[in-house]
Amino acid sequence: MMRCLRLTYLALCGALISFNAAAEELSTDANIITGLDVSSSINAQETMLQIEGMAAAIRSPAILAAIQHGRHGRIGFSVFVWADGDYPELVSWRLIGTAEDAEATSQEISARLQSLVDSSSRSVGTLTNLSGAIDHASDMLREAPFASNRAVVNIIGNGEDNVGEDPQRARADLLAQGVTINGVVVGGDMAVLNYYRQQVIGGRAAFVLPADKAETLVQVFALKFVSEIAMHIQPAVRPDRL
Repeated sequence: MMRCLRLTYLALCGALISFNAAAEELSTDANIITGLDVSSSINAQETMLQIEGMAAAIRSPAILAAIQHGRHGRIGFSVFVWADGDYPELVSWRLIGTAEDAEATSQEISARLQSLVDSSSRSVGTLTNLSGAIDHASDMLREAPFASNRAVVNIIGNGEDNVGEDPQRARADLLAQGVTINGVVVGGDMAVLNYYRQQVIGGRAAFVLPADKAETLVQVFALKFVSEIAMHIQPAVRPDRL
């Protein structure tokens, strides 16, 4: 009897160790979602700049170093595009923890470019539905296959919501879940920057960055992601002063 009890105890311990190892394997230091604006106010060149800028930034040594300095050494990462229709994903949820992961993610982002600009394959709309983009990001977070104590939503765009509902309700819903919402304003328009500050961003250490020049977009993305992934790494320039 004692031998049976001992074997049962050892089996339970083994099962618990396996369960904890599996849970640990699926944990990340942050789950990060980025929504790229492809509404009619964003021209084809700006769409390509958003995608190519992100693809280049995710390969940045600074970003990889920030990821690898975390407790788990990996992040959950996903990218979708938005306007006022569908929300096709450029990158479904995937782990990034190594240079190989980053390179594969970068290639996936670039590879989806052609299908994105092909309007015959999927309708994403033409208007700027910021509240819809934030709601969709919230849905994606709930479906994330990785556990994390930190969630960040990045909303990239160049205009105010013009669909009917301002983004404040969607923002409040997401902030209530403890999520940080950051922004990048393509073009760097000061009125839009102020709009993002007042109605879009929120949460712990939230910020909005202007991307007013094509050549600065990669640097903006790199600084943004480093700040999000590793809060203890201080950027050389304050994000809100760029």
